[in-house]
Amino acid sequence: MIITNLKSYLEALPQEAALKPLPIIIASVLAAVIAVVFRLSTASKLPIINPKGTFEFSDHRIKANFQQNAAKLLREWFSKNPSKPVVINGDLGPMTILPPSMIDEIRNDPRLSFDEATMEAFHSYLHGFEPFHLSDSHHLTKAIVRKDLTKQLAKVTGPLAEETSLALSDILTDSTEWHEANVRQTALHLVARISARVFLGEELCRNAHWLRVTKEYTVESFKAAEELRQWPYLLRPIANRFLPSCLSTQAMLKEARAIMNPLLKKRYAARDAATSAGMPYVESNDAMDWFASADPERVHDAVNFQLAMSLAAIHTTTDLLSETLLRIAKNPNIIPALREEIITVYRSDGWEKTALYKMKLLDSTIKETQRLKPISQISMARVVTESLTLQDGTHFKKGARLGVTSTHFREASIYENPEVWDPYRFVRMRDDPAKQNMAHLVSTTPEHNAFGHGQHACPGRFFAANEIKVALLGILIKYDFELPDNADPRVYESGVSLVSDPMVSLRFRRREAEIDLDTA
Repeated sequence: MIITNLKSYLEALPQEAALKPLPIIIASVLAAVIAVVFRLSTASKLPIINPKGTFEFSDHRIKANFQQNAAKLLREWFSKNPSKPVVINGDLGPMTILPPSMIDEIRNDPRLSFDEATMEAFHSYLHGFEPFHLSDSHHLTKAIVRKDLTKQLAKVTGPLAEETSLALSDILTDSTEWHEANVRQTALHLVARISARVFLGEELCRNAHWLRVTKEYTVESFKAAEELRQWPYLLRPIANRFLPSCLSTQAMLKEARAIMNPLLKKRYAARDAATSAGMPYVESNDAMDWFASADPERVHDAVNFQLAMSLAAIHTTTDLLSETLLRIAKNPNIIPALREEIITVYRSDGWEKTALYKMKLLDSTIKETQRLKPISQISMARVVTESLTLQDGTHFKKGARLGVTSTHFREASIYENPEVWDPYRFVRMRDDPAKQNMAHLVSTTPEHNAFGHGQHACPGRFFAANEIKVALLGILIKYDFELPDNADPRVYESGVSLVSDPMVSLRFRRREAEIDLDTA
């Protein structure tokens, strides 16, 4: 957000949000001075692709330029300098972007913090953004994902499939007539619901109020975080009190508590009653009980945890599912082969844990989509917690920020015909004994680090992969779909974010399925 006339802006604010101009001016000047001092103290000797002027104290121009051109600037730099780091001035200040050749050097370095980078980007210290604090400043959520969610994948596939069938009938209807539906909204509704089935069970996964809150919180919190990043650090707590997106985020969090607290109280009461009676407590196979078991002293906030889980599940999976549907619709010749694979495997394995693993073309189709359109032009964002020097001499002071480019996903030296969407690309790689372990959707490598790489690789990627496969195969088997005439989906770029077209629709109609996915 850029304010060109502070006086007019303040006069336009509601009375309860209006603030005294003098304190804001003083704080703005102080913020600018601190920003300059910090910039000088952490300055890098590397080239900067969008430099600030020597006496340019305001970040307004540079942040606006970053929002419009960051992804393009990075593509241009690394196309000419594929092995050289570069600095980009972003919405959180300068950030060093490393080439993929440096991934293995930094991936497990304890002096580089993923948690700090995420909390900084999503303002976890501010009211309304508490779920981002729980998911990244504590290790509880990640431990639950690794210990419970990932180990329970075989048990949750059936419920995921059941909920997908029910949700698709509600979202896309059972009409055999062609009708249009917005792709992103379809994916958002579907992912929110089937994620809730695993995290909260049947009790809340079909609760329209809860689903609305989780979807709106996901959308609004990312929007609010981006808007706050346009403000100087010292002014963000003030902006958080009146920006509409921030107020909406806070309201959604309040609603989430009102919905969940009675249910949590009921669960905890059942646990306490079993303990008092000396009886074993029979756990539900959902994230509410996983959290309660991992936090027996009830120190942490269970509502923040549930929203953190929903955020992690909904945001990236919605985008990848949307983009995959669009890629398939643009290349409909692949649909018969995908359906044939799904039908063959399902008739043999049903929903056994081997089924999704055997759907190689489905896996490859999704991974290829992610290769051509990752969710960001950078990955592996980190904050430096101790000064360090890399092998090439690149030095980082404490507090510096860095990440790794994803521009190499389209490098001809890595991928043959890199600009072509080839759904069989990773099927072929999987058939090569030397490369098969690199070819899975959940595999992380320096060549394909969309899920990160190393000790901070996304711990929820195994669940996300299963979830998107179940959703996608459900649509493929139950529905025909196609692009409307003259539809031309594109990727929206904002800063380093790459977003699947949120405006485009597909035409759907219910088809006669060759297999009954509801009876394994």
